[in-house]
Amino acid sequence: MTVSMQGKTVLITGANSGIGFEAAKALAAMGARVVLACRRPEAAEDAVARIGAEVPAAQLETVRLDVSSLDDVRRAAAEIIERFPRLDVLVNNAGLANVRREESVDGFELTLATNHLGPFLLTSLLLPVLQASGGRIVNVASVAHSIGKMHFEDLNLTRGYQVMKAYGQSKLANILFTRELARRLEGTGVTANCLHPGAVNTNIWPGAHWYEKLASAVIRVFTITAEQGAKTTVWLASAPEVAGQTGGYYYRCKPAKARPKARNDDDARRLWDMSAAMVGM
Repeated sequence: MTVSMQGKTVLITGANSGIGFEAAKALAAMGARVVLACRRPEAAEDAVARIGAEVPAAQLETVRLDVSSLDDVRRAAAEIIERFPRLDVLVNNAGLANVRREESVDGFELTLATNHLGPFLLTSLLLPVLQASGGRIVNVASVAHSIGKMHFEDLNLTRGYQVMKAYGQSKLANILFTRELARRLEGTGVTANCLHPGAVNTNIWPGAHWYEKLASAVIRVFTITAEQGAKTTVWLASAPEVAGQTGGYYYRCKPAKARPKARNDDDARRLWDMSAAMVGM
């Protein structure tokens, strides 16, 4: 039986393509009002048109959001709170794997800023509207956390930058953040869970060289579609059986076991404190 999301409001970052787009389309088809939070307004409007063509009754809204910019996160969060007094689901989906080291407008390593610091701040700012509805927070992490390490002495990776070093750290941060967030939200009615979507064929590798693009093309043979990869996100956002479940890591709509380093509560608290200082909370 299809779950109804009638009367629910869902916000998805990076919803104009890939997993975010497919999750937005699926949740809209279930009756949810879906807010597409995207960096480029034209990309968001194009996504709205494409979803509307497949789901004529879709209730869709857009918000401009550059999750790598702390000022833009603050501006967008204020707009969201004003427009949507109740938020039932927040899906932190927008992600990046930067081939070369770059810095955000705030001076942070761009992968960390996009995949962790921006979502950390956005989630914190939206907690009042999530608490108003006993909402769900869904963080799109990755099995790449298994190759990640928290470089607490150099989170911005100013030395020895490598794309998977940065991406692995950011995905490990997603799980640690989820774990500490769930602990802090105990008793509020708001839940926080994260997931590995699978090896999905999405465009998170901007600026790749020709040989990196060639390697990516070969890897695509072994990947799943974005629609398949979105299934666990949609399930965590809507399934009655995960109501009240919090702090978990999921794969293929089932609980999975993250690596021990992703279940280190001391590291989770340390990352929270450092992140709060970095975003000025």
